[in-house]
Amino acid sequence: MTGHDWWHDAGLRTAVAVGEGWRLFQDLYLQTGYDAELLAATRRARLAQALTRAARTHHFAPLLPHGETSEHEADSVLAALPVLEKDVLRNAPDTLATGLVAPWDELRVHTSGTTGEPVWIAHDDSKLTEATAANLRMLEAYGLRPGMRIIRATADLRHGLVDYEPMPYFGGAMALRINVSTASAHDGAFLSRLCAEFRPDILWGQPLEILLAALRQNDGTLTLPSFRAVLTHGDSMDPQAREAIAGAFDCPHHDLYGLQEFGRVGWECPVSRGTYHIDEERVAVSREEDGQVLLSSLTNTAMSLLRYRPGDAVELSSGPCPCGRPHLRIAGIEGRRRALIVEADGRLVNIKPARLILEEAPLHRWQVRQPEAGRLEVLIVPRVAEDGEALAGRLRAALGEAMSLSALTVRPVELAELATPSGKAPHFRLRATQEALSNALGGGSSSW
Repeated sequence: MTGHDWWHDAGLRTAVAVGEGWRLFQDLYLQTGYDAELLAATRRARLAQALTRAARTHHFAPLLPHGETSEHEADSVLAALPVLEKDVLRNAPDTLATGLVAPWDELRVHTSGTTGEPVWIAHDDSKLTEATAANLRMLEAYGLRPGMRIIRATADLRHGLVDYEPMPYFGGAMALRINVSTASAHDGAFLSRLCAEFRPDILWGQPLEILLAALRQNDGTLTLPSFRAVLTHGDSMDPQAREAIAGAFDCPHHDLYGLQEFGRVGWECPVSRGTYHIDEERVAVSREEDGQVLLSSLTNTAMSLLRYRPGDAVELSSGPCPCGRPHLRIAGIEGRRRALIVEADGRLVNIKPARLILEEAPLHRWQVRQPEAGRLEVLIVPRVAEDGEALAGRLRAALGEAMSLSALTVRPVELAELATPSGKAPHFRLRATQEALSNALGGGSSSW
């Protein structure tokens, strides 16, 4: 640990972490991509270290009474641990802290809150270092070179029409971010010229944002140049969306699987489509009998997440891959799928501004429903029931200012009213889904 005050500058730390990631790619990730024995040895050694660190935490200490775990027993020790549920992260995150990273040296990220209350996750600098190394290997597998240019599609109303942002951990890429939600026909000539001069290699975004970019291209709002690849991330893909994206852009499409708790977990094989190689150097993956995936971080020294259940279902494949890589693969991912909110004028916008407003309110739970375009129903479960009506009024004003709606209702309810027949209570029940956008892109009617 350095004693210099300037070490806590985020830009400097990022530069160092990314530089170490390039070296790690050369020294390890490049070799483990085809060396099964080296991959297995690396995984065992890192898992043993992760278990030894976990023994320092309040949560895992009673479960790992011997403290240090050897490499030869690491897999059996991990398998014997109980499942780590989200409630522990939500209600007692400090019990997972190792104490090995000072608070001012932690890198903290916020989960999306799509499938439950959002929580903060503490990482150390290895999050950037390992991500850089893993990304360089993935880009090489896709035939892409470092230093590329990326068009990053967004539908978040908090973003302006265009902006530039560096992506140092992604092969030193530079991104031109375009808000495909707020872009209008009046912006068409400007955006087309900007894209042409930028000379992009990749189109990047969540599946919904990529589908919306394709719709904007179809209606003449955008004239996007040709890309070497389209990369999607964030939500599980349905087959119709895959087909729609492949038809809209004449280039390969690759999907990535990850979570804020771990960073990227897997990336779609360029040869065996629909299967995802797990970055086993930094994440251990197993599966419960009901198909639920369990994830364990091997490199995070700040917080121990072992046998963590995020709520996604997958299939595992340990057999040889046609591409020759030895990494475990997953397929058939069933996880979070977001949708877009339809404003009164038909504009499709990201859920994030609404989600941030509701997250900041003293609510036990909430749900946003859209029965028709321009109309929202927000159901809230206040932490203090007596504050329900006053809180509903404040939220109605904040949400009405953030979005253009023809009708907006906010009302307090009991928690049971938010649940589906299966018992789940998703935060959003909207109309502009992957399926709806894919259908519209294929020439069907817009069902929203």
